[in-house]
Amino acid sequence: MKANKFLTFMVIFLLLIILTGGGLLAYKYFFFKDRSYLGTWSREIDLRGYVMEEMNEWFNDPTTSANVVYDNTKVVVKVDLTFTKDGKFVEKIDEASFAEAKTAANELALSGLISFLEIRMENAGIEKGSVEKSVDELIEEALEMSASEYLEKKGPELLPTVDSLKEMYNLSGTYEAKDSSMQRSSGGKSICETYFTKDEFLVFSGLSDASFGKGLAAPMGDESTDLKMLYDYPAVYTKK
Repeated sequence: MKANKFLTFMVIFLLLIILTGGGLLAYKYFFFKDRSYLGTWSREIDLRGYVMEEMNEWFNDPTTSANVVYDNTKVVVKVDLTFTKDGKFVEKIDEASFAEAKTAANELALSGLISFLEIRMENAGIEKGSVEKSVDELIEEALEMSASEYLEKKGPELLPTVDSLKEMYNLSGTYEAKDSSMQRSSGGKSICETYFTKDEFLVFSGLSDASFGKGLAAPMGDESTDLKMLYDYPAVYTKK
């Protein structure tokens, strides 16, 4: 029986070499496994909307808040995803990026506060050009602290805590990959997704119904066994 299997293997292998004029296709057919996903990748969590929502709630004036203009400051926290050769993966918050996000969140919130106060002044009949001092200068004169200091002392919590982000996004477990599908498992839960790599990008493009070994812990849609990745498709990671 083993001899027959080996003979069949050799016949197919030789046919592929003859038909393709070389052994590359034969090698890929029997031996090649996509490993392009190995290594560490990073994606961004956009928290800009979170900051603006917290500020608008803190203003406690829906009518004015609706007209507040924020600047274009990006507020992002990065998540690193690592795949190793032994079939394990780790996903975790990049804590250095959280520190950067806090600074960016303060800048974004400050732009909203200035805009809010300018609107309030206009509603009170004070035209923007009629006051020589800026809103920031007026705040410092009235409160003996800058607008930034006032926001830091009296303003809302602009971001989730780093611990809450870790609880949501930090994840580790095992994975299996074949063709264009990958199954990741952690804590008794699983998810199977389609993926591809191109240049410096790793992209998870959607859910897959491929099965690995015994298949998924349960059919997709079962809340008790689905592993949630907390992103919308396509989820794009960049090589680190």
